[in-house]
Amino acid sequence: MLTATVKDTVLLNEWHPVFIEKDLKEEPVSVIVLGERVAVFRAASGQVYALRDLCIHRGAMLSKGRVEGETLVCPYHGWKYDGSGACVCIPAQAKTDKIPLRAKATKYQAVEKYGLVWVCLGEPTSELPYLEEFENPEYRPLPCGPYAVHAAGTRVIENFTDFAHLMFVHGGLLGHPDYAELPDFKVYKEPGRVYTGDVPIFQPVAHSGSEMEEGTTYVYVKEVFRPLAARLSKRDAATGQTLWILLTVLPVEEKECLVYMSVSRNYGFEVPDEQFINFQDTVFEQDKWIIETQKPELLPLDLQLELNHKADSLSVAYRRWLIELGVTFGTT
Repeated sequence: MLTATVKDTVLLNEWHPVFIEKDLKEEPVSVIVLGERVAVFRAASGQVYALRDLCIHRGAMLSKGRVEGETLVCPYHGWKYDGSGACVCIPAQAKTDKIPLRAKATKYQAVEKYGLVWVCLGEPTSELPYLEEFENPEYRPLPCGPYAVHAAGTRVIENFTDFAHLMFVHGGLLGHPDYAELPDFKVYKEPGRVYTGDVPIFQPVAHSGSEMEEGTTYVYVKEVFRPLAARLSKRDAATGQTLWILLTVLPVEEKECLVYMSVSRNYGFEVPDEQFINFQDTVFEQDKWIIETQKPELLPLDLQLELNHKADSLSVAYRRWLIELGVTFGTT
């Protein structure tokens, strides 16, 4: 049974990233998805489960309890819930007594993919796709974040689709104002995604581990493949060295979100992983401050409310796609 806090039926039936997979260990954690409090835990078998973070008995937070075998134990009176949400033990009653049928916690679906734990509050419209660069260990996928942002998740995704800010928000790092002119590029729409063709961008600082000692031109391709998930590739045309970035957003509230990323590469394996993670931390901090200054905080879907330019063609395609999908949470 779903709660009244959930209003957007599209995002209700979407997968949302809630935790970094390797960091979910013996202790349960509490996360907020679309305003709903969720307890996530890893059972002794290694299976990950997600329950509404509320004991049906007296309303205690299940995430404040402990994991015992395949169950989550409420910290208040020791009621035990299994991964299906069923209460399997009430310590205060005789072992021969039947557990009331109402003694259940709401179960949500949970999966592990791309190094992250994902939760769906409703019924997933589709499974998360196979993305080799984030699932093949040869590419050294590295989870990054989470990054807390005081803005709508839709604003974060739109920022990720944008090319023209690279020379200013990330000036001297991912671009340079002297090379701000963008080439004409194409945007494509297919069922379930919008994406660009190749977009060459001059970058004054080479990637960590790159064979290039000075700035070079990288070829970008950007794609939004879920309402709140996008990815890009950055390829050095001369060497074929490629960096991939997956960005996905956990919508906490309409104007609050957590951002998770995964970074992969086909080069520079001798470079410490931390160097790539630290670089991504720096880049996203630059994005965060500008996103948090935007007004309105929610993403305008009326294309007349803001002035759109041809450089915004992927952003415009994203907004139109959200309208088509019927997304309302995080939009205006």
